[in-house]
Amino acid sequence: MTAPYQSKLIPHEDFIRQCRAKRWSYPRIAAALLAEHGLKTGASTIFDFVKVRARKKRLIELPSSSRQTIQPSVNPTSADGFFEPAPGTPTHEIRKPKYKLNL
Repeated sequence: MTAPYQSKLIPHEDFIRQCRAKRWSYPRIAAALLAEHGLKTGASTIFDFVKVRARKKRLIELPSSSRQTIQPSVNPTSADGFFEPAPGTPTHEIRKPKYKLNL
């Protein structure tokens, strides 16, 4: 049985955190790791290392079920298994134009 993969950047996690707090770029951190610690690594490796350890954003919570329940605006399932929109609702999203072009 082999041990799970351990990143070579783990011993330098505090250094990387300090560099990111100073808003250093990933290539600059990679150069600093090579110069100061003799550790050759790529910027993408450092990015992946930071991304995996980043704090996860909280999920948006739905209101509790004790509040008033809102009925969905769909009809019961149709014969083919797909939901049909309620009468009078648009079948697609209407987007605003990106640019105001007066041609």
